[in-house]
This record gives sequence, structure tokens and C-alpha cells, in this order.
Amino acid sequence: MFKYIVVGILFWAATIVVADKNLDIPFPYNCSTRSLCYELRFRLPNENEEYNAKFESANENGLNFSLSNLKGNELTLFIGGVENNRFRVIIEEPDHHRYKLEHVLEKDPVTTSLKVDESDDSSVAASDDFGNKVVVRLQPLFIEFYHNDVLETVLEGNRIIMQDTEENQAFTFSVRFVDADRLMGLHEHADDLALRHTADYSIDPYRLRNTDYGTTKYDLNTTESMYGSVPVIYGFGEKSSGIFVHNAAEMFIEINNDRKSAYFMVDGGTLDAFILLGPTLKDTIRQYVDLTGKPHLPQLWALGYHQCRWAYNTTEDVMETIGNFDKYDFPLDVLWLDIEYTSDRRWFTWNASSFPDPVEMLNWVDSQGHRKLVPISDPHIKVDLDYDIYNDCLENNYFVTYENGTPFVAECWPGDTSWVDFLNPAARDYYANLHLYENFPSTPALGGYWNDMNEPTLFDNLYERTLPFDTVHYGNVKHRDVHNIYGMLQTMSTHKGLMARDKGRLRPFILSRAYFAGSQRYANKWSGDNWGYFDDLRFSVPMTLTSNLVGVAFYGADIPGFFGTATEELLIKWYQIGAWLPFFRAHAANGSPRREPFRFSNETQALLREAMGLRYKHLPYWYTLFYEHTETGDPIVRPLLYEYPEDKNGYDLTDQLLIGKNILAASVYTSEASSVSVYFPGENQYWYQVTGDVAKVYKGGNSVDISVDLSFSPVFYRSGSIIPKKPRVLRSTADIKDDPIELHIILDEEGSGFGRIYLDDYESFDYTNEDKYLYAALEYTDKLKTLYVTPIVDSNYTSFEIKAQSLHLYRRNDDDTYTIEVVDQTKDGTDLKTINLVNTFVEL
Repeated sequence: MFKYIVVGILFWAATIVVADKNLDIPFPYNCSTRSLCYELRFRLPNENEEYNAKFESANENGLNFSLSNLKGNELTLFIGGVENNRFRVIIEEPDHHRYKLEHVLEKDPVTTSLKVDESDDSSVAASDDFGNKVVVRLQPLFIEFYHNDVLETVLEGNRIIMQDTEENQAFTFSVRFVDADRLMGLHEHADDLALRHTADYSIDPYRLRNTDYGTTKYDLNTTESMYGSVPVIYGFGEKSSGIFVHNAAEMFIEINNDRKSAYFMVDGGTLDAFILLGPTLKDTIRQYVDLTGKPHLPQLWALGYHQCRWAYNTTEDVMETIGNFDKYDFPLDVLWLDIEYTSDRRWFTWNASSFPDPVEMLNWVDSQGHRKLVPISDPHIKVDLDYDIYNDCLENNYFVTYENGTPFVAECWPGDTSWVDFLNPAARDYYANLHLYENFPSTPALGGYWNDMNEPTLFDNLYERTLPFDTVHYGNVKHRDVHNIYGMLQTMSTHKGLMARDKGRLRPFILSRAYFAGSQRYANKWSGDNWGYFDDLRFSVPMTLTSNLVGVAFYGADIPGFFGTATEELLIKWYQIGAWLPFFRAHAANGSPRREPFRFSNETQALLREAMGLRYKHLPYWYTLFYEHTETGDPIVRPLLYEYPEDKNGYDLTDQLLIGKNILAASVYTSEASSVSVYFPGENQYWYQVTGDVAKVYKGGNSVDISVDLSFSPVFYRSGSIIPKKPRVLRSTADIKDDPIELHIILDEEGSGFGRIYLDDYESFDYTNEDKYLYAALEYTDKLKTLYVTPIVDSNYTSFEIKAQSLHLYRRNDDDTYTIEVVDQTKDGTDLKTINLVNTFVEL
């Protein structure tokens, strides 16, 4: 079956474009085929190559050193203080000729002054006013970073190699995390949360090079590169710290878990690193996200259910599919359009025969519960002299070029194509304007865009299916130095276009396959072309957790696998856990059976409907988490160790996850499973099972085998929490957004519950531009039978009301079951749903 599916897909693709070229070349490349890795992995600088440092000066910007070795190589070293327990380290040649990365940092970091405390022939020590200290050992070079006199991180100068020729600007360095128990980060890999030991050479180092695998399945449980790259590592332990490497070239990273160190081999650009001194994991993540930025809120509809396949080919297909969601009582917010909606794979065009009146179609979609369509839009432009966009880009030099200045041309979906040079600001502006309504007929019901194939991808194994590294961008920058930000630059341009299209009123929605640090400011992300196997389901959870830890929180996986034909059992299980990942979308490859939820048996439909309903009922909770993420950078879904860093039993558990801190979700990842082991964190906490047919309570600090069947995956509420929910599920988020809420109050041992809720208009930027929102604390005390709803911040909230249809009070019984008391009136008999609870003292 596997071979049949793959052959079918390859045959179909070959009917559209010339098949991938140079298929005899092994793909993907690995350490043994990339000189960056095989030449530098085992190389230790000898005594003539080790760098010694000489202290040159200190000023308001930081410390300056000259570096030299006995071979006559010379470098400069800059160390600057950055607010909030951070340092910046830059090492480069004295003439500063290397490419310096742009667009990734949200803003210039706020610096802190460093005072030189000690200086002699062996070392220089300097500190800021916030308990942070750097000690530079001069001969040979080592740089030690302290927080509150605790050594946390060491940049090991004896592993620095700086190659500097016209063809080769690779460099290496090593960093050690002194008190770490686990190393995490380096997204994106189809791997577990903790980075694996590669220094025994049994497996390749972790690779960061945005890569598409085409119809080849990307491997699971591997260090191979994937579609995105975020070069940040967290050393998690009693004292947590981290490093962010501000560089977009390809890199391999050797992980040594015995030493808790990472050895970076980077293909070009500048050695520019931020040291993050925590000292907690939460602090370290916030320090990183503050550098690369937090996203704006999505519109509420983006948190609903998305239905995609390759492809919905006609207006009639779109209308029939949406109609069937209503006919069979399934919620739906977004239907996606793959490449077939275009005219001959020319982006920003409609296929006139299949979609003769796109504006009329979009108006109809909007009339069906304010639903949305999201079309795909790739960064390559068809070579076609009858295509205005191609001619404009050609005339204005907006394409990536060969070294001789002519546009680079290779095969992709349209056939011969060239690639927009998004490093060129004029090209970015031009591409942004293509999204305007006058340039691409549409309406706001075209809710956003899907930027795909933007690693960037082409169909030739000679180049590892991407632009050759010697192709040239604006400013004579080699693609080698900017490869990993290409996709981010496309989304940056798309985002600007959507802001202009809707006059800055509506929040843009963009899905991107490729990304880099900072992409979260513009787009959300999915895990790419997975397969319909239980192992793919299993790895979707740690991949989402890692993505959240590195700031790319709006992340999910194609349900129930893009390629292949998932069993109905797997389909059900994927919906059940997929509803608890931030991005909730089903997708399918061309040629696969139609598998919208209404196409299955009545029994399966009922289970899918229930899973989707859980997502919609919890939208107030999800929306609040998304708002909090935009303020703090805290992950939306979290591994246990994030909330319970003292509990080592939860360190390596990545088959379950926390949604915020109040909901715990688990799943099974094998066929015909009858139980799943769930670990409940928090010794003084209780967890209430809210799916399945038992009302059980489990004490924290224990692992329990939970009986399961096909009808549910286990979900639990934390004691002491208040979960805001919607009481019903209708066609779309628009149909229920103004409904009153239910407050599910899971009482702790003192009879109290606490929570938060966030409200705004769910679509515009009024929440930032005019402070029009309500962010409120929820507090219930059972002893007094009172509920308080109090604004947390002084916003312009007077136009928002919180009305509760009912309160649901969860109380633990002596036999570790629980009962729920439903209250819909106040003590004096007033219906709760008639009361605005904001700033109201309610007695029950």
C-alpha cells in the first residue's frame, strides 16, 4: 500500500511538471555529504589555531577585544549587556565584511552598561547593575556568564574556527550550559522535546536548513532538517539559561549531553549570539521571545476548525462542501484552496472556468456563518511573458539571480519559474501590493493566505530541492547567508499586504511552511507533509511543544496525515488530540480519498463531532491563552516541566500536554489501545477527568493507567481553576461568539477557584490601537458562595460584558469521584445571564 500511494503521487505530479531532476543524487544531504559538517565536526583547533584575547576598550556599548592566534588570524570580539539578564556576543574579522542578519529582531535590543570590575593579564570581569557578570579568560579565550554569582553558561573559545575565503565563510563555536538537566530547542525537527546526544557520532548532528522533502516522507525521531529553523537552545535545570544564534545560514549542531554542550557549525554570516541567563525556563523563554517578537492576536475564526485538501477545484465544490458541514451538523470556520484555484499556477489569478465569479463566491461563503476561504500562494513566479507579475518582476530586477545577474530559473509547480527576491525592499513592497483587492479580486472572506513551498523549494536534487547557495540576492548577498529567512521574508511581505488590503483594521492570518526566528510576528505554522500513521500522530505533540517553547505558538499538524490513507481509528484519535493543539486543520494529498468528517459512518461522525465540539466550547479559554501569549510570549501549550520544573517525573513526558496550566490532555498512539498511562503533576493538586463516562479525580504526583476506548481521549481540569466555556456549538465561531459563557469552577481543597478571561471584538486592532478590550480575573469562594470578576488592567472595557449562563461547581468526593452543581441564579433569584459580571460581587 505504501509503495502504491507514493507511486500514484509521483505519477500525478509528473503530469503537471517535469519530474524532480537528478533523482540519482542522494536526498536529503547529511553530515557525510556536507563539507560544513564532515570537515568541521571532528576538527579541534591546534595550539597554533586557538585564539587568545586582548582587552582593548570598554564604553557605553560594551567591551571590545582583539583576538589572534599563532597562525596570524585576527578577529574582533564585542560583548554587550542587554536588559533582562542577557548578553550579546559578536565575533568577526576586523573589516566587518560578513553579512549581518536583518529583519529577525523585532527591535534593537535595549542595552545595559557594563562596569569593568577586574582586569589583568589573565582575565577581564565586568558586570551590570542587575546581578549579571561576564568573565573573559584571555589565554586561551573562554567567556563565562554568571547570574547572581552562579556560573550558568560558558562560550568555549577553544572550539572557534573562522574560515574566510571567497567560497567559504563557515565558522564554529561551542557553548556549555553548566547546570542543565536537559537541552531543548532547535526547532524544527520531528523529534522529542529533549535534544539527543549526537557527540558519540552514532547519529548526525542536528541540522537547521529549511528543507522540503516532496513526496519523500520526512523521517521521524531524527535530527534531519525540516521546513523551519529556530537556532535557540535552552539549558533547562535548577538554573536555566539559553543561547540564540542570530544567523540564518545552514548550521549543524552537535549535542553533548554528558557535558550539556552544543557545538555549532555555521555555513556563513556573522557569529552573533545572545546569551540568555534566565534563571528559570520561563524567564529564558521570555528573554528569547522578547528579542524576536510576539505575534498580534489572531481573529477568533482562526481558532476554529479548518478543512483543507488538495484540492477543492470549483465554486460548486466549495459550496457543496460547506453545505455538507451544515447538513451534517459539523462546525467549520475555514475552507482552504490549494494550487488548482489559480490560472495555470500563476499566483494572484483565478481559474476563470472553475471560479468564474470569485467575489460572488466569497460573498456566499461569508453569508454562511461568516466563514472564510484561505488560498495558497507560493514565492515562485511562472516564467511567462503573458503573465504581468512575471514581467514586472523581470523588468524591475525583483528576482533572485545567478552570479551573472540574470534571473535564476528552475522547475516548480508551474514549470519554469523564478523566485521573488524578498531581501529587496522594493520587491517586498511590490509583492505586498499584489494582495490588494484591486489587484486580486476578493473580499474579507478571503481570510488570509497560505505561503507554501517557501523554504524555498524547487524540483532538483542537485540543489537539494532549493536555491543554490551561490545565487544572489539584493545587495549582492549570497543565498547561503539568508536561506533560512527566505520564508519569513515572504510572510513579512504577505502580512504587509494584508494590512494594506484591509486598511490596518483586520488582523492578518498567514500560514507558512517555512519559518525562522521572528516569523511568529507574521505567520503561524504547521508541521508540513506528514503521513497517516500513529507515529506521525505521536510526534505531532512534542513538535508542537517545542514550537511553543521557541515562540512559534500557533502550530499544529495535518489531520489525519497529509499523505496516505489513515484508518478510521487513527482519524478519530487524531481529531481527539488535534483539537487540543493550537492550529486545528485537516488536510489531504491530491488523489487521496475525500475525508471530510461528514463522509464517515454515523458512529465515527458522532465521535468527530464531539471532538470538534470540545474545541469550540473551549474557545473562550483558548482565546484568553492567545492573548496572554501576545503579552508575555509564554507558550500556549506546554510540557509538564514548564509548569512543574521541580518534578523530574514529568521531564521526559511528551505524549501528554498542558493547555495553559489548567487543562491536561493525553492520547493513545497505538492501534486498539485500551489504556494510556497518564502522569498527574503537582503533589498538592487534583485533576478531574472530563471526557469519557467516568467522573474520576486523580491526585498529583502519580502515574495512573486510564482506561480508554475509541470514544474519547482523556482530558482533565486542574483543581483550583476556572475554565470559561461556551454552552453550545453552532456553524462557526461567529455564530457563538456573543453567546453567554459557562464558568466551570474546579474547587481546590480550600473551596476556591481562580481563572482569567479576555474579550475584544475578535477581529480588529482596536484592542491595541484604542485599548478596547477586557482582561479580567475570575475568583470564586465556596465558603462565601461569591464570585468576583475584576478587570486586571485599566483598559477601555466598558463596551464589553461578561454574562454567564451558568456556573458549574466541581466538588471532589471522598471516593475520588466528583459531582457538579449547576447554578444559574443568584442568591436572590436573578438569572445569571441577565447580569454583567464585570466589577460585580455576585452571591449565589
